[in-house]
Amino acid sequence: MPKTIRVLLTGYEAAPFYKRGGLGDVLGSLPKALIQIGIDARVVIPCYEEIRKNLSAKRIGKFKIHFGEKEEEIGIYRNAGTPRVYFLSNSSNLSYLNTRGRNKKIEQFAFFDLAVVHFVTWLSKQRQWNPSVIHCNDWHTGLIPLIFRNKTKLPIPTLLTIHNLSYQGFGSLKVLDLLHIKDEDAKEIKRGMKVTEINILGEGILHASSVSTVSKTYAREITDEKNEGPIYAYVKKREETLGRSRAIVGILNGIDYDVWSPQNDSAIFHTYNVANWQSGKEKNKKKMLNSLDLEPRLTFCFIGRMASQKGLDILVRVTKHIVNNNANLIILGSGAPNIEKSIRKLVARYSSHMRVEFAYNEDFAHKLYASSDFIIIPSRFEPCGLIQMIAMSYGTIPIASRTGGLKDSIKNNRNGFLFENGSVLSLKKAIKRAVKRFHDEARYGKMVVNAMNTDFSWKRSARLYKKLYQNMLLQHNVTH
Repeated sequence: MPKTIRVLLTGYEAAPFYKRGGLGDVLGSLPKALIQIGIDARVVIPCYEEIRKNLSAKRIGKFKIHFGEKEEEIGIYRNAGTPRVYFLSNSSNLSYLNTRGRNKKIEQFAFFDLAVVHFVTWLSKQRQWNPSVIHCNDWHTGLIPLIFRNKTKLPIPTLLTIHNLSYQGFGSLKVLDLLHIKDEDAKEIKRGMKVTEINILGEGILHASSVSTVSKTYAREITDEKNEGPIYAYVKKREETLGRSRAIVGILNGIDYDVWSPQNDSAIFHTYNVANWQSGKEKNKKKMLNSLDLEPRLTFCFIGRMASQKGLDILVRVTKHIVNNNANLIILGSGAPNIEKSIRKLVARYSSHMRVEFAYNEDFAHKLYASSDFIIIPSRFEPCGLIQMIAMSYGTIPIASRTGGLKDSIKNNRNGFLFENGSVLSLKKAIKRAVKRFHDEARYGKMVVNAMNTDFSWKRSARLYKKLYQNMLLQHNVTH
């Protein structure tokens, strides 16, 4: 095992360069935490046009790859700060994320995955830096383990972390032809079913040296036969081949307190900490409600994507209950048109108590965390969830579904409230408990302090990843 573990993390996004979801936060903050415990962690992502326009990075090299019938040139850029972040550039395949069509997106990330594998060779030859582990994230990088096994002789173990099983990367076997990989080198394919001939995330699960996900409960949920879905066959096959102990490891995500702390947050109206939270939140709340032309009253919020996973339909059905408790409800997010439509109807009906912004506005999100009393998180499933962690750091109490990382990070009645997944009645009861607690000043104050004092830094999780990397390297040395 090397004295210093060198890890190359890769995914489709990384804050602050490009962020569309929780993965962006993870790839923006986990590498920093790994560096602090002695791991040489670096990141590589695509160089989208949106990144290129705002990036002050220098081009440090180039290489070529064969993709399908073409030879394509990849430009390499690097940021000036720490951790080192590399950006792979190609005008035809890596400029834009929003490609049209299912197979187009799969082909785009197959191209990126092939480029990452060649980039590892470039790093070794041109920079004398050989990663000990390649840490892949979600389906976008799910072909890297397969490409490594079939296209290189590099003895580097791969870790695949699953952040959300909703997105698996179904598509045509044409992707294997573009990579010049034979059908038999893949583990599970369905020739003749063009839309679902290959499951990219499934192949990643079968070919990766190790697989993890972002909470212990979610790891149990996706390996439980009762929750069988499109991915279960791959999980089961991995278990049969390697044993249940090497199936899926659950490691809870953390948050970056340099970004999400009311004590030093320049985006909020007034900074505060656990010692003066009451006056701090009161000032933020007053300013926020004034700006939205809402009365000064108990305030609930929702922040997130408007997708079926996030349970907005459940929130819609309890809105009347919230309003009847003389409370405000502020919603921030966008997504499915049918969900947005139902929210618009609610706002029209309860215009004196509700406001909504159909967008993801990072600045407004910071202000909303700082000024709300409670945040409702009615997700049907939540692999980890960062929203509840961020909210707690601002003293905003989560009311959340008892599922996945929400269950792992919230202590019911201590730093938040949990309700039964998918149950409108259970959510109504949780809201009733929250309102009662809010009006009991001493008990509510204790709950806010508990929430703000809960440590969701990356320190513990980084140590668990380090242990996982070490185990992977030991196992890899045994099998090679």
